Amino acid sequence: MNTTKSLLEKFKIRKGFNLISLPTITLTEEEADRFIDYMVDESAMKAYARVERMGKPQKNIRGIGFGAGRFLYPAGAFNETKYKKQWVENKIQLRSEKARGCIPVFDDDLEDLQGVTTEAEYKDQLMRIVAAKIAMELEESYWIGETHGANGFGSDDLRGLWDGWRWRITHSALDGAYYNKVTGSSHLLNACEGGTSGSPFSLAHKIAEQSQAAPYNWEFKYHMMLKTMPSKYKANNGLKNMVFMNSDLVTQDYLGALSARGTPLGDSVFLGTAQPQFGRVPIVDVPLMATNLGDPTAIPSTDGILGAGVYTDVLLIPKNNLIIGIQRDIRMESKREPADEATYVFYSIRTCCALENVDAVVLLRCLEHAC
Repeated sequence: MNTTKSLLEKFKIRKGFNLISLPTITLTEEEADRFIDYMVDESAMKAYARVERMGKPQKNIRGIGFGAGRFLYPAGAFNETKYKKQWVENKIQLRSEKARGCIPVFDDDLEDLQGVTTEAEYKDQLMRIVAAKIAMELEESYWIGETHGANGFGSDDLRGLWDGWRWRITHSALDGAYYNKVTGSSHLLNACEGGTSGSPFSLAHKIAEQSQAAPYNWEFKYHMMLKTMPSKYKANNGLKNMVFMNSDLVTQDYLGALSARGTPLGDSVFLGTAQPQFGRVPIVDVPLMATNLGDPTAIPSTDGILGAGVYTDVLLIPKNNLIIGIQRDIRMESKREPADEATYVFYSIRTCCALENVDAVVLLRCLEHAC
């Protein structure tokens, strides 16, 4: 497996008059795998997603189930009408989309390197900056992307290239575009409905709140999310494979509540001796999860619309349920522009996202966070 350092040597940036000579680069399959991993390793969600390598623009993932009805019957009641003939199939289709970008490498920047850093260090630093930026843009698009015009993403916005994980989760009800015929639909909770009739929450809005009336009980919305997750996914140590994902602001609100209660867990988290978690499920900070979303209970709903409110989400999901599809065709090219005294490096990636089992997802919406 080639290292990042050896991969970067393909750029062959050198100093001098007419400073740069960057050849067209077509990465081999082995190099492509390494380079893709390098670009998305900065993503918080990627560590809990399953990467599906795609050898062509489309790849199907199929699920199969047995449908309704039982398998076993009392012997005296069993006959040909009890044969199990019903099967249910669900197809998840990965369809890669191409995204492109460009970064200029200016001659002056290379000249100014003398006495500061080596060319190799500069190339590595440059690619790390590019990789970090790509990872952040991909993560945001995988999460909040949608193609239906709700956010008004333009044709030049990566977030309008595909339906992201959040859109798929919130549109997976029966007869929805992302309903899973085998497993069912996702489980949606609304924090802003706390205290209203039919709500599972007694208190509205915050991840952790204390009642203002006796007996002054605390309510942690992580708890109801775990109760809402179907038991079959929690059996056989299934909780060890689950994770809460939310903005770091939500995590801080939770830790603040633990501190107010003066618990040993709160003390250990603040001392850095324990990872934030609720029960046996870790809490992972995802800074790119939006904190300015609209209200799903509004009429008309502004759910998932950026800038339409002050709300954010919490996602409870098993590891590897999120899917990132990456086609192996990666290409990098360079173009010398003497008029700009620069070399332009163009890069492209073919990728997409999907969700395997929407039934194994609990999404808490319209959660308020401390500013």
